[in-house]
Amino acid sequence: MPEQVLHLANLRDGYVDLVHWVQLDGRPIAPRGQETLEIEGALVVLHDPFDSLPLGTNRGINKGIAAVEACQLLAGVSKPELVVAIGPVFDNFREDNGEFHGAYGPRTRGQFEVMIERLKADPNSRQAITTIWNKNFDLAESKRDYPCTLTFTFHIREGKLNMRVHMRSNDVIKGVGYDYFQFTRVQIALASVLGIEPGKYVHYADSLHLYLSDLALVEKLKYPTIEEQQVFTRPPVFGSDSWAQVRQDALDCLRVAEGEDMKFPLTEAQAWYAGAMINAMRRNQRQRVDA
Repeated sequence: MPEQVLHLANLRDGYVDLVHWVQLDGRPIAPRGQETLEIEGALVVLHDPFDSLPLGTNRGINKGIAAVEACQLLAGVSKPELVVAIGPVFDNFREDNGEFHGAYGPRTRGQFEVMIERLKADPNSRQAITTIWNKNFDLAESKRDYPCTLTFTFHIREGKLNMRVHMRSNDVIKGVGYDYFQFTRVQIALASVLGIEPGKYVHYADSLHLYLSDLALVEKLKYPTIEEQQVFTRPPVFGSDSWAQVRQDALDCLRVAEGEDMKFPLTEAQAWYAGAMINAMRRNQRQRVDA
């Protein structure tokens, strides 16, 4: 049983409450000598999975990171060079061969199709479980990037697709905004293939934590104003009646960001995600020139 549960209508309005929850109720621990506040066994229920990117909160969300992580997961691939071009800090987590040991895309590739078939065959199934943590890979020592996520579980209840994510470790500042976003993109896309609406998004973290070194960022957080809520609209979503098409759309979006000239018009979703990635790379290039 979780020690604590938090219900949020959406992550834009609820992100500040989520961070303050950890700040006020978290207990001090110091893994690897880093002072941290932690809620052990935290369960968050997000009632609107479409609205899961905390824009307008002063969190400083990099939409390019959100876009590349979502597209890689949907496409079932890992694009280390593109990820680092969008978020240079990720270079610290690459292995000597340039790859990310814990990349989610290759680990989940081929599993979502099975989830769809199981749920089509039995809408009440309790066997639609996608696994990310792999004992054959993740008991190895001295990797720079172990996956923080263990499993995805999908249930159809009351005619909607609910998703439950189990994470071993979740940083409320550096991780939550991007994690909720990329995982709900999977929930929404799977629901579209199944021809139903997405339901609740339930996020369970063995350790939901806040590093004390990030307290200065916490002090800057704020609730989005009504005007900001109107400006920061929900990002469009990938959807189709075929998972192969969802995967191809996300893959093509990554190819556009990598500079490939596509010979057909982009969908609204592809334009948003590719644009977010390209804009992030351009900002980084300008910053390097200015430095």
